[in-house]
Amino acid sequence: MTTPATWTAPDPEDGPAPGVAWASPGARLVGYVVDGLIIGALSVILALVSTVLLVIFWPIGIAAVTIGSLALLLYFPYFWQRSGQTPGMRLMQIRVVRDKDGGPVTWGAAFLRLFGYWLSALIFYIGYLWILFDRRKRGWFDLLAGTVVVAAPDDPAST
Repeated sequence: MTTPATWTAPDPEDGPAPGVAWASPGARLVGYVVDGLIIGALSVILALVSTVLLVIFWPIGIAAVTIGSLALLLYFPYFWQRSGQTPGMRLMQIRVVRDKDGGPVTWGAAFLRLFGYWLSALIFYIGYLWILFDRRKRGWFDLLAGTVVVAAPDDPAST
């Protein structure tokens, strides 16, 4: 006589922490597009101001170009290190945190993540599309920097 099969529940999926969920790919995409629009608007403004300053007095114009370029380069790392949220991420109520313990992102990890953004876009944006296949919703930039993006609804730390 055979014993009847018993039902066992599947193992629970790993989550970031009790009560915390991975950020959805859609929320991440919308946040990134919003940040792209902000960076685009800043780029246009900085280009116009720099052009006017270059015409008036070129050394000040070159300084403006340099400062503007640094500001655009620091946009993502500054917000990731400061609060874990860019303006687009804040709008979508998501936050980037350290993968190993959910803590804040360091400057080093923030710059690695930015480098990962560029690297992820090199080959048909595969590094970004990786988010759709990774069970923890990580892109190549997250894997490189040791970060993960989580939902952060009404997070008091974001104000």
